[in-house]
Amino acid sequence: MDKMLQQIVKHFGVCEIEEKGIWRPLTMGNFKDDFKKRNNRFIAEPKCVEYLTEKGILYTRYGFDALFDIPRDEFLKIPPHIARTPDYVAFSSKAVFIEVKGCHDILRLKEDDMKAYDWWQEIMPITMFIYSTTVKTHKLIAYRNLREIALEGKTGRYPDNNKLYYEIPWDTI
Repeated sequence: MDKMLQQIVKHFGVCEIEEKGIWRPLTMGNFKDDFKKRNNRFIAEPKCVEYLTEKGILYTRYGFDALFDIPRDEFLKIPPHIARTPDYVAFSSKAVFIEVKGCHDILRLKEDDMKAYDWWQEIMPITMFIYSTTVKTHKLIAYRNLREIALEGKTGRYPDNNKLYYEIPWDTI
């Protein structure tokens, strides 16, 4: 296993062994799955770490990985803006929050998340790192720009909790 993948495995603990000792990141859940299943397999965050590392961008984990550490019922006790803390802070000419999202060919951005991002955006700019498992690549976009795209698009609701989300086709990002 190469050094970068070892760092990703150590950081996330989300890889599994395939045959012949080949390691690969776990895949994403489907938007129709319940909360736990949607959030128990990651690929976007390791891809973000890989990108930041390859580009030599200094970063630190900022948001907490509550999905591994805290039972869902306990997590829901945290005030929404704190529970939706951006994932990373990256440093270049200035510091920015990085929020990581994964999708297939449509990003579903929750209205509740957007309310929190609006709040965090007042503190420091947010850059969205979005990874598509369909196209197998990522895009970076300022949250304020993604927000504009989202508000012009279609909406839907998650079947398990009826929460509103905005559908953002990959090719519009």
